[in-house]
Amino acid sequence: MPSRTTISPPGEGDPMKHAVVTGGAKGIGLGVVRELTAGGWTCSILDADPAGRIVADELGGAFVRVDVTQPEDLQRAFAEVAGRFGSLLGLVNSAGINRTGPSSELAAADWQRVIDIDLSGTFYACQAAYPHLAPGAAIVNLASVFAMRALPGRVAYAAAKHGVVGITRVLAVEWADRPIRVNAVAPSWTDTPLIRDQVAAGTLDLAVLEHVPFRRLASV
Repeated sequence: MPSRTTISPPGEGDPMKHAVVTGGAKGIGLGVVRELTAGGWTCSILDADPAGRIVADELGGAFVRVDVTQPEDLQRAFAEVAGRFGSLLGLVNSAGINRTGPSSELAAADWQRVIDIDLSGTFYACQAAYPHLAPGAAIVNLASVFAMRALPGRVAYAAAKHGVVGITRVLAVEWADRPIRVNAVAPSWTDTPLIRDQVAAGTLDLAVLEHVPFRRLASV
């Protein structure tokens, strides 16, 4: 998995800097949307959370409410935003959830929901974006530190994020000829609604930050 994962702005005379961010309504995805917009990009937010519309209205991008577990819905959404803003130079797959609990007791529905959104949703979004990606475009998939290390009670999330790394490796090889760059980043504990909910529910003990050099959550 290559390091130094970024989406670099095109030069003068290149197409509009248009990126799609799945899960861009909140958390890391929202931070990505704000950062890209500040850098002159136009962002299309694809998210099941209607709060994405408020973000798009504020920042001047587009919002399509979509369930990333539904490939045909994603295909329509990508066609819609590409029709409005042109080909994509960037795709950031940030949509994700977590379900925690002892592996011996984790409900099948919880396992499947995490796999459907975090793993399958990432792949479906890459597939749906492919016809609309301009030469030289970049895809950044959000994996996780849990793709490299184990923490009890997060078997579905770890499996999904391991899978995201696998998807990223294969697509980076398959799509290099276009050329399209495909990379992944693996955030550690980050101050997002997902983490705050886990702390509030008692499923995450912030004592884990003892293993983080700065002894704090990452900020978006």
